[in-house]
Amino acid sequence: YHTVVNQKMAAPVKMDELLVSWLGSDDVYDNVLKLIDEYRVQRKQQEMIQRNKLTPPTSPKQEEKTDTSEAPTRRVVIPRFHPLKTNTGKQMRRRRTFPNQCETWEPFVSDSVAASTDPGQLSEAKETDQGPLLCVRDQVLHMLPDLRIIPSENVISFPLESFVRITREVCRFPSFFNAPLYQRILNLWNAANPSDNQVSIVTLNILEWFWKTEMEPFDSPERFFRLVKQPNQDCILRDDFLPFIKALLNDHPGLEFLSNHAEFQEKYAVTVITRIFYSINKCHSGRITSRQIRRSDIMEAFSRVDEEEDINKVTRYFSYEHFYVLYCRFWELDHDRDYRITREDLLKYGDHSLSHMIVDRIFDAAPRPFENDRTNNEFLSYEDFIFFMLSEEDKANEVSVRYWFSCVDVDGDGKLNNMEMRSFYAVQLHRMQCMGHEIVPFEDMLCQMMDMIKPKNSDCLVVEDFLQPECSQVSGALFDALFNLNKYLMFEQRDPFAERQKREDEFETDWDRFACIDYNRLAMEEEAREEEAIEIDWVTVDEDGNHQNNVGD
Repeated sequence: YHTVVNQKMAAPVKMDELLVSWLGSDDVYDNVLKLIDEYRVQRKQQEMIQRNKLTPPTSPKQEEKTDTSEAPTRRVVIPRFHPLKTNTGKQMRRRRTFPNQCETWEPFVSDSVAASTDPGQLSEAKETDQGPLLCVRDQVLHMLPDLRIIPSENVISFPLESFVRITREVCRFPSFFNAPLYQRILNLWNAANPSDNQVSIVTLNILEWFWKTEMEPFDSPERFFRLVKQPNQDCILRDDFLPFIKALLNDHPGLEFLSNHAEFQEKYAVTVITRIFYSINKCHSGRITSRQIRRSDIMEAFSRVDEEEDINKVTRYFSYEHFYVLYCRFWELDHDRDYRITREDLLKYGDHSLSHMIVDRIFDAAPRPFENDRTNNEFLSYEDFIFFMLSEEDKANEVSVRYWFSCVDVDGDGKLNNMEMRSFYAVQLHRMQCMGHEIVPFEDMLCQMMDMIKPKNSDCLVVEDFLQPECSQVSGALFDALFNLNKYLMFEQRDPFAERQKREDEFETDWDRFACIDYNRLAMEEEAREEEAIEIDWVTVDEDGNHQNNVGD
């Protein structure tokens, strides 16, 4: 049977080789070019004849105008785009949408009911489905009775604990953004108004100034971007997220159990930030731009984690179970506890499933989260390991495809040719033989993968071939075939029924599925160790009791 299948598969391959060799000859190439040129000339002639038939006759006046008009046509020059600049020369971004009434500090109509500063009248001007919206100033004034804030000497001040509602309802930020937002307002105000007495509490006038300079001119993604980044930077760096993750650790009920574990709080923050950069900063520059924020789901993730009490339900970036799996896997490999993974350590990952050839490429060519920190290729940091593990356990997304493509593309030409794939697969063949598995020839494996991926060019593969929507779920199989023997054998022996169940389960990604399974495994191992420790304690107590009884006798 296998012989017949191989013969059927080899025939088309042989025909393709003959066709390529025939097309590659010089005579055929010149004849094809000549035929193409002749076809183009004939097509232009036919178009001219058809156009003359369809063109209506012109009137005598039009002909006169046509004959006498000898003035050359004026060239239209499209003006270049220049970003708006303020008086100081600083570039200013336009809003992408016109602001609503609820996003401006002043009301649109001065004589509107919403322009009243009397909280009693403001309550009658609340937002309805058809009615006008309150401006920001009136929204804040309307909150004063509920916040129990009484103006003192005509100055309205907002303590930090009373500012949460403004952060959430007016600024539309998550509630745990309150402390970082409050501090940013004070820092910007003190920097713009230098004096010996630095302001330490936000007032209504300061809030008005902040809103008109940092909020009103921008839309929601730009507001988020400007709040997280440093004022003197044009991008978000790694440490810019730290105040917000620390605030999440202090405020979220699902992370309260970490309050007495500073080391794990730090590692959790590093994990969340690295996962954010993994998904958003796809160029791996360590610098998140405003455009990348707009194209990402980070704002939705921050809002959801603020509303969801169970932190593990927010699988995007924030799940503690996902952090637990990543950190425990790193801890299992880091035997000397120096927070560095060597090549020998990584070879042990997944029961020695990776080939030594791909491990070398991971250290030498794989993308790292923060390229500026890349000083030594002889080890992987915890952040580098997060990039590796997220890519290894979920090969169905764009980031992981580009990660592994850069590793397998040895010559760096952006194309994966047969020679490169054959060199990686040769190691797999040797491992199959040593482990006693049935050997799958390279040609059979490649033919199967080509049928699944359906590349545009059969001579080589490019990244775009793996990212086609119809093959996103199977493109990772080729990478497994080249360097992960355990997963490739599982793919060859897969159960169609189990595969269909996998597609219909509750998990959105392969990473979510793997993290759930691995967390349950780690939790069971931890429970077994605890039970074993309790049994040892009881044995120790019994031995001590018998020893005391013997001494008494």
